[in-house]
Amino acid sequence: MGWSVGAARAFRLGADALETPRPTQEALMEIDETLARHIADVQRGLLAVDLDPSRVQALLADIGALVHADAAMGAWLNEGQPWLTTWRAGPQIAAYMAETFAGVDREGNIRTHDPDLDRVNRTRRGLGTGIYHEREFAHRDRIVAARYHREGFGPAGMHHVIGMTARLSVGEAVFAFGYDDGDGLAREEDRIKAVLALLLPAFEQGFQGLDRRSRHRERLEKAMAEADLPARIVAGDAPPPADALLHLPLPELTTGEAPTPYLAVSGPDVEHLAARLAACFDLTERQTATARLLLAGRSTAEIAADLGIRLNTARRHCEAVLDKTGAGQRHRLAVIAARQGRCGPNGCAT
Repeated sequence: MGWSVGAARAFRLGADALETPRPTQEALMEIDETLARHIADVQRGLLAVDLDPSRVQALLADIGALVHADAAMGAWLNEGQPWLTTWRAGPQIAAYMAETFAGVDREGNIRTHDPDLDRVNRTRRGLGTGIYHEREFAHRDRIVAARYHREGFGPAGMHHVIGMTARLSVGEAVFAFGYDDGDGLAREEDRIKAVLALLLPAFEQGFQGLDRRSRHRERLEKAMAEADLPARIVAGDAPPPADALLHLPLPELTTGEAPTPYLAVSGPDVEHLAARLAACFDLTERQTATARLLLAGRSTAEIAADLGIRLNTARRHCEAVLDKTGAGQRHRLAVIAARQGRCGPNGCAT
């Protein structure tokens, strides 16, 4: 059978969404119904991509088979750290990338200590999401002479490279496919680009979604730390923590059809909060014990019983704690404690 309606629709979507080179009609006609279904399966996998290296490797293998590659590598940046997964490629690429990684600049470009690779990375990200043959960045003689090829890609079996890239907020996601035979790559280039053009929209959407989820999680964890919340993010299929009082769904962190993760918020850590009040407001040992019981919701009578003191004595300790901390009322004591930062010789920050 010839070019399927479903695959044709997917290609039109890709061409409209991204300014990618349009494959030739001859290349499109080589994509039969079976191949189109395989492409659709890979598209679904790309849309549900996550940080599991084995799943990324499986996608590389699927796409590598579709484009008749001899080896492949996938690379992207997550929370400032480079990730790299390979399929049929030797370990030299990962070792070389780790050795030459130089961080990220203010424009979000991944930088390396190899000037040739650094130029390729910055040029490619500047061009944006797309499908690129290595010759678009350097003449073959310069590629062969470059250190990244001599020490990384060449020894790893990636002698001739074509791939697709998706620009991210920081860095980019790259799936590169290597070929031993440059002439063979040249003969199949139109067909390879046709297949990658069909996959590119899903590739971009999947990795940009992963990037957004990562940044959302990072901001959420930072906010939790700053607010000193007794909370943690729990996988959607994990049992709820026994001490959790609230379970707040986090659809922004959901990947594909996986269960929605949630934020589990526990009750206050009264020991920690009482210690913070004691340090910030110079509470006595007995006042600290009283503060701990007040934070736990105990009444004055219960505090007297727990501490083995008279009711009037317990009442005076409670009043002293509320007066020293400025809480005024019991229900505000936890709020006051949560607002206090670490105490130093110059006092406490709020």
